[in-house]
Amino acid sequence: MLFSIPGTGWLLIAAASTAVFMVGMRALVLGSASGDGVPGGWKEQSRRGMRLFYVATPVFAAIVLGASVLRPDPPSTILFLYSMSFVAVPAAFLPVRARMVRLHLAQQEDPDTAPRADWVVTAWLVLVLGTACAGSTAALLVSMYGT
Repeated sequence: MLFSIPGTGWLLIAAASTAVFMVGMRALVLGSASGDGVPGGWKEQSRRGMRLFYVATPVFAAIVLGASVLRPDPPSTILFLYSMSFVAVPAAFLPVRARMVRLHLAQQEDPDTAPRADWVVTAWLVLVLGTACAGSTAALLVSMYGT
């Protein structure tokens, strides 16, 4: 059922997931840069990084999508994993970005202290990304070997 979508359908899903990834990562950067106390040097560094991001991500996506179309196997498996990973990353990071920015700013204010981990951020990232990995693996196994 999952892989009964034709190859062009998976290409459209992969293109949409690339757009979701780019918008989500843009929101991640803008949300972290708009907070109070953000150093002014971040803005210029952020602009350069965003320009590179908006050039490199579509190039990477085109390479992956092109390679999946050129393979003799149906592209649905690779495009499913591609789409799943590109949607999972913003879904994992966006809810905890404020906590990550606070930790980073605290580290920047006092660089002599050892960086500390936030257990909420760590638990959330492991939960979301682990669920995405386990869910996509389960979907692939069920589709390959049946129920």
